[in-house]
Amino acid sequence: MKQKQYTFSVESDSIQMDKFIKRYHFDEKDKELLCATGHFLAEMISVEAGILYLEEKTVCVATLGSRFDRMSDVVAESEHLLLAYSMECFGMEFLSKAYEKMNEMVFQETGKWMGEYIFLGEENLEEIREGLDAFSNLSVTWKNGMLRPLKSVIFTAKYKEKREDSGCHNCEQCNNVTCSFREGVQKKNQKNRNVLALNKSGKVYSYGISRILGDV
Repeated sequence: MKQKQYTFSVESDSIQMDKFIKRYHFDEKDKELLCATGHFLAEMISVEAGILYLEEKTVCVATLGSRFDRMSDVVAESEHLLLAYSMECFGMEFLSKAYEKMNEMVFQETGKWMGEYIFLGEENLEEIREGLDAFSNLSVTWKNGMLRPLKSVIFTAKYKEKREDSGCHNCEQCNNVTCSFREGVQKKNQKNRNVLALNKSGKVYSYGISRILGDV
C-alpha cells in the first residue's frame, strides 16, 4: 500500500465560461462578474489531495480547504445571492477539475487510469475512515454524516488499462453533475433548464439561484 499527497491549483482559464454559464443557468449579463469571481478564486484556492494506492483500486481524498468555506460564509452573510451561487458553482467546478488531475497522477504513478468514481457516503464508513486516517494532515473530517470542509470529497476507483474506460460513465444514475466525463451526455429534464422561478417572497430568480433557495 502506497500513499501520496498533492497540492495543485486550478487555472481559471481552464474553465470555459460559455459552458459554465449554460451548465449552471447564469445569464450572459453575469459573465463579467463570473470571470472576476473565477479568477479571484483560482488565485486564492489550492486543491489538496491524497491518493491511497491499493492493489486493485485507489482511495482518493480532495478538498478546497477551510478558506473556501470561510469566504463562502462571508459572501452568504452579505446576502449577495448571485455571488454566493457563483462561488458554489466554481467550487464544484474546481473539484471536477481536481478529479481530472488526480486521474492523470494515478496514470503517472501506475501506468493505469482510474475507472468509475464511486463517491463514498454513510454506507461506506469503514472506507471513509481508512481514507481520512491515511491523510489526516489534510484536515478533512467526517462529522454528522458529511465531510468538512464542505467542498471535500472521498471516492474510490478501480484501475483501468485504457483511458477511454476512465472516469464516471453511469451518468444517468450519478448525482455528480459537474463531472468532466459527463460532457456530451443528454441531461434529463432538459425543458426545465431555463425556467424562471418565483420564490416565496414573490421575487423572480433564475433556475440555478432558485435551487439554492430551496424554493423549487
